[in-house]
Amino acid sequence: MTSASRTANVPLAAHAVCAAAGVRDGLRAAQFYVRDLSNADRSGLATRERIPFLSRAVGAAARIVDRLMSWGANASIALFLPSWRKLPSPFTPGIMHEVARGIREDSLVHNPTFNAYFFRAAIHIAGRYSAPPYLILEHRVDAARRSLAPRADEAVSEDEMMARILIALVEQGPVARIGRVAEKNRFFAEVEPNVAVNAIACVALMFAEEGKPAEAIDEDAFFSVTGALIGPRLPVIADYVARRDEAGLAHELADIKSMY
Repeated sequence: MTSASRTANVPLAAHAVCAAAGVRDGLRAAQFYVRDLSNADRSGLATRERIPFLSRAVGAAARIVDRLMSWGANASIALFLPSWRKLPSPFTPGIMHEVARGIREDSLVHNPTFNAYFFRAAIHIAGRYSAPPYLILEHRVDAARRSLAPRADEAVSEDEMMARILIALVEQGPVARIGRVAEKNRFFAEVEPNVAVNAIACVALMFAEEGKPAEAIDEDAFFSVTGALIGPRLPVIADYVARRDEAGLAHELADIKSMY
């Protein structure tokens, strides 16, 4: 069955919003690094005075473009597909299996639960542990999903599936940039940001699947608790990911889950 035939029943609004999100990712990345390279956002009056006028003008124009893109995206989402921005709650019964099933949705532009959860979870986690600006790219989450699709029908345990997902996400690198990490969250900066962010997102799914009651804690606080629990083990997780050791990483995730 082709991608086109599988997506025939997907609302046109979902296609349009997802396509727009992909374009926005590219433009936002471009303007983000234009601002960075121009040093237009450096703090301190003395520092800003040493920045050439042209660089300041480029930075200001990039900020305006970013605001216009954000306004346009938010307006179109609110009008056509309000659920687009909503984080699929890790407390939803069976959400881990829903996320795994999203790997099989091979639509060219449709946003399955896999994309929705990991993209929005990354935004929540990056905002929880680092200061703005941070840059999360949705199309790279989708690239991770597509890289997993050829092996989606293999029979594996939940721990092995989450290990496979974590490795794919880190390799695709949806977390393009994070801001300054506070001293109290220094464990978060000890590994590559994609490892820290995506490991917390994956383990949160595993913890929530064990039955954490949603009324006891909200999603943001739950990500914070998850990060605190796995923080000391992030360097070990990063080592397994770097070696693409699915079996070792699955064992580590199972061990982490057992302490919950």
